[in-house]
Amino acid sequence: MTENDSSRTPQTASRARNRFDMGLTLTTTRQGRKTLLKDSTYDTPTRSTSDVAELLKLGAAVEADDKENSSEETGAHAAAGQDIYGFQRRVVRKRGASSLRGRSTRGRRGGTVKASRGRPSKDAENEDDDDDEEEEPLVPTNNGSSSDEADGADSAYAEHLDFAQTGPTYERYFQGLHTTRAPKTSDNTLSKLPTQSLSETHAILKSVPLKHKHELQLLESLHRRQFRQWYFELSNKFNLVFYGYGSKRRLINMFASQCSDAPVVIINGYFPALNLKQTLEKIASEALELSATGSVADIAALIHGYFESKSRAIDHMYVVVHNIDGLCLRKHQAALSVLASSPRIHFLASVDHIEAPLIWDTSSITKFNWIWHDLTTFEPYTVETSYENLSTETKKIGPRGVLHVLASLTENAKGVFRVLAEFQIAESIMDTKQSAEMPYNSYFTMCRDQFLVSSETTFRSQLTEFRDHKVIQSRHTPDGTEFVFIPLPSSTLETILESM
Repeated sequence: MTENDSSRTPQTASRARNRFDMGLTLTTTRQGRKTLLKDSTYDTPTRSTSDVAELLKLGAAVEADDKENSSEETGAHAAAGQDIYGFQRRVVRKRGASSLRGRSTRGRRGGTVKASRGRPSKDAENEDDDDDEEEEPLVPTNNGSSSDEADGADSAYAEHLDFAQTGPTYERYFQGLHTTRAPKTSDNTLSKLPTQSLSETHAILKSVPLKHKHELQLLESLHRRQFRQWYFELSNKFNLVFYGYGSKRRLINMFASQCSDAPVVIINGYFPALNLKQTLEKIASEALELSATGSVADIAALIHGYFESKSRAIDHMYVVVHNIDGLCLRKHQAALSVLASSPRIHFLASVDHIEAPLIWDTSSITKFNWIWHDLTTFEPYTVETSYENLSTETKKIGPRGVLHVLASLTENAKGVFRVLAEFQIAESIMDTKQSAEMPYNSYFTMCRDQFLVSSETTFRSQLTEFRDHKVIQSRHTPDGTEFVFIPLPSSTLETILESM
């Protein structure tokens, strides 16, 4: 051995030892996971050259095994990507690149190799050169002519359909975003559904079994225990208002039937064609034997004055108003508050609208003098909704529908409707044998005299709007005369006019 060879061996061993002493950590690969190779026997600063050489040989063998496993995994991933998306992965190897230059580098699977600050040995550089592989981005494969591309598109679409059924959910979502085929639409429409009559709807609702029967009975018994408390509050000149989920009609009527010391008047505010004026007139004439005329406020003041007088025949009276927040009673809260302000008129009311307190101002709240009670019953609103159109058949429009139509029209259009409605109400009061229908020419003349329309064209357009919503209908006689009418009773028309 020459002098140079003898000097190289200690230098190589010294470099390897320095590299190991500065904290270089070798890792092995076992089933795709990193395992730290560490031995307690090498913790001492003095190590032999043979031990270091054996350790470097072991590291080289581990790296060779790691390369073989990595090449197999890369090929498997590339084949899977090409089967699903038609892409190919190409791996480019860099020659002569060193990864240990005084900084840490990241391995192929996320492991970190720490380099020493000293000069690395040649063996370490050769080992690190094997790790310098970079992956190019996925590029689509382009093999074959244009005809082959068309066949490939069909096969790709078939693979897409297969992948859309068997692939992961997130992959199928992004794959569906790039589908070129137009989605299929169904020919089924709502008009093809069978119609359902109102009687069938009520029969279906009645067949629904009652749930939580025992719990509802317990809840009702708890509410009935409060009857004495309610009666005590009424006798102390307070009025009661009940809220809560479920129909409160049956329980309130049960309490009113036990108030046998005075007449009880029940007003159903949920009725869509309720006329408060007629209701108060009947109370004044039948219960109090008074002749009442005038507006709703005048009749309410007359009843209030009766109970304030000393010559009254009835000492006090109970008034029950179901759904005082109903559509037909919202504009008459001032008149009802006048009745409730009398200490001898005991008011019981229920509300179901979530914004019901907003219909009362400060003056009305003071007159009502409410005490609020939670009366949750969880009972269905069978009676309250019996006047609603729950069927799918085409029927005549109701009072609520008429009000919705009128709310979207101009003042002149509302005036056109008012002319015909007042005519039908007047005809019904006269009780003539003639039908409450108005000739078309007379109708146009009255609307033009009131400056509601300026020409027959404008009048025709107004009638078309009402006919489209089935608010106004017309018929032709054999001699060609046209008559128009509103298909609603006079009591309902009066309610609509009051709500306009």
